[in-house]
Amino acid sequence: LGFVGTANIAAYGVAPNQSVSKVAIVYSTGGLGDNSFNDAAKAGLDAAKATHGDALEVKEACESSCTVADITTQLAALEAEGVYDLIIGIGFSAGDGVTAAANGSSTNFMIIDSVVDLPNVASVTFKEHEGSFLAGALAAMVTTTKKLGFLGGLDIPLINKFGAGFEHGAKYIDSTISVTVAYSPDPNNPWGDLAGGKQVAETMIEAGADVVYAAAGGTGLGVFDAVSAANNASTDGAKFYGVGVDSNQDGLSEGNVLTSMLKRVDVAVETQIDAVVGGTWAAGVTELGLAEDGVGITDMAFTNDAKTADHDGDGTSNYDEVSALKAEIVAGNIVVVSDYDALNALTFTATPETASAPFPIMASFLAVFSAIGLVRRRN
Repeated sequence: LGFVGTANIAAYGVAPNQSVSKVAIVYSTGGLGDNSFNDAAKAGLDAAKATHGDALEVKEACESSCTVADITTQLAALEAEGVYDLIIGIGFSAGDGVTAAANGSSTNFMIIDSVVDLPNVASVTFKEHEGSFLAGALAAMVTTTKKLGFLGGLDIPLINKFGAGFEHGAKYIDSTISVTVAYSPDPNNPWGDLAGGKQVAETMIEAGADVVYAAAGGTGLGVFDAVSAANNASTDGAKFYGVGVDSNQDGLSEGNVLTSMLKRVDVAVETQIDAVVGGTWAAGVTELGLAEDGVGITDMAFTNDAKTADHDGDGTSNYDEVSALKAEIVAGNIVVVSDYDALNALTFTATPETASAPFPIMASFLAVFSAIGLVRRRN
């Protein structure tokens, strides 16, 4: 942190010798306006600016769509300026760029969704599979077709954490449920192809899926369009839902979004900036799950009927049952899988929540060690 002299009062709007922190942020490939991942990071930045006012100066890059090469270039250029207390890379797409820019640098960095093992980098990752488990369980409670869909941006481990967790949660409630998995149709634009996302969701709905979860940035917004159209065209009372991701997307299509799996990128960004301003920033790796409120689901403000329904007639609402599942995960009584191989190693019972054996712990534990070599099954 540097101190601002009298000559800089006009530039920074602060009193002499008041500390001013400089932070730069480089957004992920899809840019702002995705109502999801990047916008969550922007919300965290804006919250920090509101808190710290003139004591914080920020610079933003890749606000519009950028390539991975663009991101790498931006990170290198910011590091070369040599004036920032923290440079933030949003998403795994910044992994190589942060590694290159931070290596040997005196500048501190933060990265979301990747781990960079350098003494001047804070890496923040999330247990997306845990939050997705809750979304999958809720989807299983409301489906009438026992067919669900998952749309991922790319077929990569990070995105498959969402899909595997979602399917685990769904089959934990009902082992007979099937989940169709697909990825963004344009690999060159996996996070910003709204029309492509809509087309994929339409195909899933035509095949019987009545709940579709998307972890695909702006591409996933197309799911809501497909679901809304299906509900408008429904003549037999059938109800279709999308499930949002990263940010609270429930209000983007009121009544059509069952819930959103919250990934608190905003909190992670704000917390890191707060630490910089407060002089407590430290490098290292932080992983945020349900126990840390780093992931979760929304309060379902626009789908109260599904929230308060009792899918199995046991006197407990769907939402309260999901809340109980969260408590079980936090307590370690349910271990959520984070990849499809581990998922396929599980043996589900028809009603696992009432089984007497400690199925969730043992099966999931064994799955970690037996997943290698198994054939992926996605339906």
